[in-house]
Amino acid sequence: MTTNYQLKDNILSALKKKSLDSDKEICGFIKFSNDCDEYFEECENLHPDPFNYFLISPRQYIQNQNSILFHSHPKHCKSYGFSDWDLENQKYFTLDMLLYSVNDDKFYFKKYD
Repeated sequence: MTTNYQLKDNILSALKKKSLDSDKEICGFIKFSNDCDEYFEECENLHPDPFNYFLISPRQYIQNQNSILFHSHPKHCKSYGFSDWDLENQKYFTLDMLLYSVNDDKFYFKKYD
């Protein structure tokens, strides 16, 4: 994984397992506690087509501004890396973003510019 963050193996393993266990896109925020521990706060995927896209409530974003936006691409998703929709979401959320792609078993990271 290419990232400026050194995420712990346990958080990456948990995100991978959640992604493998779902046929929908998983989404949420990787948050950092005061003692430098990290954890995943899953959000409900509000997109009308959660099998192919993700959408997070703006209210949940406001509560998670100092975090990393995470989502997955399930097995049926044929794209590798970030889609155009993903990149549009990143512009909206103004956060660094992490993606796990089930098809190629890879994490992708994109720093918010």
